[in-house]
Amino acid sequence: MPLTALALVLGAGLLHASWNLILKRTSERLLVTSWGLLLGALIFLPALIQAGPPPARVWPYAGASAAVLLGYYTCLARAYDRGAFSLVYPVARGTAPAMLTIWAIVFLGERPSAVGVAGIGLILGGLVVLGGAPMLVGRGGERGWNAVRMHARGAGTAFLVALLVSVYTAIDGAAVRHWTPIPYLVVVFALAGGALIPLLALRYGTHVFTVLRTHWIPTVVIAIMTLAAFSLVLSAFRIAPVSYAGAAREIGIVFAALAGWLFLGERFGGMRTVGAVTVFLGIGLLAAA
Repeated sequence: MPLTALALVLGAGLLHASWNLILKRTSERLLVTSWGLLLGALIFLPALIQAGPPPARVWPYAGASAAVLLGYYTCLARAYDRGAFSLVYPVARGTAPAMLTIWAIVFLGERPSAVGVAGIGLILGGLVVLGGAPMLVGRGGERGWNAVRMHARGAGTAFLVALLVSVYTAIDGAAVRHWTPIPYLVVVFALAGGALIPLLALRYGTHVFTVLRTHWIPTVVIAIMTLAAFSLVLSAFRIAPVSYAGAAREIGIVFAALAGWLFLGERFGGMRTVGAVTVFLGIGLLAAA
């Protein structure tokens, strides 16, 4: 994996951790991130205007990616409703690289090396440990099946979210072979956000627009950081295997956990340390692959 691609992915991870830290401080996470899609498209619209209309062959990718993003956000909404978001999101992002590797081999013609596969495996395992640590430790350090059962209802949603993440990542990886990342993302975010906000308005009513008014500063910041992070990752996809860069992008989960520990007083603990170290070892293997 080229060092330039690795640098792009690490930059995306820092942006990902930063906007997640901002998001954790808000009380309307789903609505803020949903508005972020639409506002991100509007903020970066000049890039699309400068690039001109999307090539005809890009539209199927953009439409498919936007449709999968809608499913992704719907599943996250369900995770919020079930109170299992703390399990669903990190575990889903941790297992997605395994699925992405399959799509990259089958549909993109990639052939990861043995070292690359080992690196992806370490990243996957480290992220699952990092995300699953909270469900193995109850309040007061209590360990056992009670905590596991309390979070088990989110397992199915976690794997569905992982599937959706891997699918839209593979689609985007194919799309940027035909067009540049930022204009492409403007189209995808506009399609997804333009469909998602009305759907959320049907569910939450005028509260959707109240959130935009009361949370406009974090929403704008998150919109910029989200599209910028996606752009860095898609730029990496143009010079590195999607299976490698797609796995390495999940370093953002480690950065987010560290930020939560440093700035929000969240526990990190031994298991999360093991998970984080494992992820970094996996990324080291990808750099050498």
